[in-house]
Amino acid sequence: MTETRSGESPHVEYPPVANGMDYLDSVVDHLSGEPSPRDLKYAVLHLQAAVEVLLKARLRQEHWSLVFRDPGRADLSRFEAGDFESCGTAETITRLRNIIGINLPKGPVDEINQLAKWRNALQHYGLTAPAIAVESRAARILDFLLLFIAEHLLPGLGGEDAMFAGESEFNIRARLTDMRSVITARMDRIRPLLARDAERTVQCPECGQLAVVVASQAPLHCRFCSEVFISAVKFADFYVGVALGKEWEPGFEDQAAWPLRQCPQCGEAAMVLEAETVAAPGTHTPLCFSCGTVMSGD
Repeated sequence: MTETRSGESPHVEYPPVANGMDYLDSVVDHLSGEPSPRDLKYAVLHLQAAVEVLLKARLRQEHWSLVFRDPGRADLSRFEAGDFESCGTAETITRLRNIIGINLPKGPVDEINQLAKWRNALQHYGLTAPAIAVESRAARILDFLLLFIAEHLLPGLGGEDAMFAGESEFNIRARLTDMRSVITARMDRIRPLLARDAERTVQCPECGQLAVVVASQAPLHCRFCSEVFISAVKFADFYVGVALGKEWEPGFEDQAAWPLRQCPQCGEAAMVLEAETVAAPGTHTPLCFSCGTVMSGD
């Protein structure tokens, strides 16, 4: 990033890493204090932009052609002019894993995929999401990006780029502490309310917290972000797509690979075979989101 000297015409110059770090700084700015709807909007847009810029910056470190949508047709003059179509976020992640050998955990990748859906909603038809859900997901993605920068970007940088990225990473991490404190305090308040329903408490696809008690008499909602879900069946489908990261394909209803079934107890299509509950973290629990039936894993 360069500054304009006195008397010069203003111009914009943001190298990729500085550009990505500036987006992250903007995200933290917009989520500080009591964010307004406009703050949340730009937090989502700028966080998605930061993800794309910083992940692709690592591809550039490996070789500039890897950021082209079709590396086989990469052209250096077009790359230097910025006149080309780059790969999407999903393909960027695939190349980081398969070409460079960076092991990107499933959890953060699922978070990034949901962030992309939020961004697309904002761009095309609008987004409705609880403020605390945006803050919660943003905090986890920020954590992932800061770790990615420290482990995979900084070692390949030198000179001013390394100094700027290192200082920015430190400052953003310090400010992120306040966001985490708000999220932790909220979870601490509701944790005793969730304890008695631990066997039926699953992750909220909207905010990512383990705070939705299924098969409860109250309207189905998240105890953390207060998002209300229309029905157990729709929530089960939403959960499979977001929390489990499963993409629907025709014919899946006839395959064991699709983790959603009709419940043998209540008959609703709300039996999630791979639910993770507060009572059994890190394991797959076959749980009906409608009536609360737990099937044997045998």
